[in-house]
Amino acid sequence: MNNLSPELLAYIEEIGLYHEQQGVSRIAGRILGLLMVTESTLSAEQIASVLQVSLGSVSTNIRLLLRSGHVEKKSITGNRVTYYIYSENALERELLASIERVHSLKKTLEKGAQIQSVSDNEIVSQRFVEMGRGIDYYIESLNELLNRWRARR
Repeated sequence: MNNLSPELLAYIEEIGLYHEQQGVSRIAGRILGLLMVTESTLSAEQIASVLQVSLGSVSTNIRLLLRSGHVEKKSITGNRVTYYIYSENALERELLASIERVHSLKKTLEKGAQIQSVSDNEIVSQRFVEMGRGIDYYIESLNELLNRWRARR
């Protein structure tokens, strides 16, 4: 597994940097990048070796990736080692998480719009109305994208 080309290693680093810019740890991004370019399952030890990071960092970040649905656990009968693989449903799970986040923002916005000083101020109140419309369009677009994605599969 340690025989990845320099081009693949650079790509894995790029994925790590991208995820770091999105507020996720760089190591989580690098793990995701590695699993994206690897056909077979990898153990935490193999991931740590390839990425030259500690096993503790791999363990911590694998838990994050498991919760987000980007990575799945795999086991082999008779083998006590846990293996990990890139989830084939990662994009769908990301879209669902985005829809959930935007719904949460909409609820927060609706709560703010009900504050007396907001609803009494025409300019401020209009901001909330416009933001709500934008969020509705965004949710609609995400749902349409999700449905189109599911239809393709």
